[in-house]
Amino acid sequence: MSAAKNFGERAETTKDTLAWQSANIRGRNGLFRQERLCGTPTLDAVPVIVCLWNRAARIDDILTQLDAQATDKRVRLLLWNNNAADDAYYRERIAAFVPSGALESVEYVLSPRNVGGMGRFFLAKRLLKSGVTGHFITLDDDQDLTPAFIDTLCGYAAPREFAGFWAWNYIDSHWNRNPTAPGELADYAGTGGAICDIDIVRSSDFFTKLPRRYAFLEDQWLCGYAKSLGWTIRKADVDLTFVLHETNQFPQLADLKDEFRTYLIERNATR
Repeated sequence: MSAAKNFGERAETTKDTLAWQSANIRGRNGLFRQERLCGTPTLDAVPVIVCLWNRAARIDDILTQLDAQATDKRVRLLLWNNNAADDAYYRERIAAFVPSGALESVEYVLSPRNVGGMGRFFLAKRLLKSGVTGHFITLDDDQDLTPAFIDTLCGYAAPREFAGFWAWNYIDSHWNRNPTAPGELADYAGTGGAICDIDIVRSSDFFTKLPRRYAFLEDQWLCGYAKSLGWTIRKADVDLTFVLHETNQFPQLADLKDEFRTYLIERNATR
């Protein structure tokens, strides 16, 4: 089976734009199939949302490390798979996994199109509509966790705040920047190893005001949108290890990230 169609390409056609708009409408309105593959989620569990793309071998580690969390909280894992070619493998590995610790449930979406990291916010919107309140955690599938991951990030949960491991303060571009000190305010925080007030997706503006051209830069969009609402962005002092660096997609998006920063500045969304 071929990989899902990619909206990350910079060349844009009318057909492509309409396809993205259709996917965005369906996503923000919850018009996707969300399957429960393991356990039964409860409203008071901590939602952890992971987008899957091109790192299928990581699924066992994700399940094991979340189950091994040293916390009295329950973990609700939601997976958004952007790569149909890996669907059978994910299902097989999830079916074979038997939780014995913190992992309460696993829910799964196979996206017919690759919508990038926006998939995690489509899931967050559905959670909000289902009555979930408070915060949700986002994790990338190339990150290894310590058992303290969940409790540490939950310590940064605050109204109208977004806190992440990967945090910076800009000098004069997206790439000319200084690392943010733990707990301090940031201009930008990545969505890998982060916690966010779920109210960020309450308004449809979060989805409708993101230009198609920048659809795969959802991390910058989250930060810019949050700042435009007067929200706080902060560096979370959480212990993470990155693996599979060769699979990162950011080199192909480097120039576009700086362009998007300028776009956001012009709209007073960030400095």
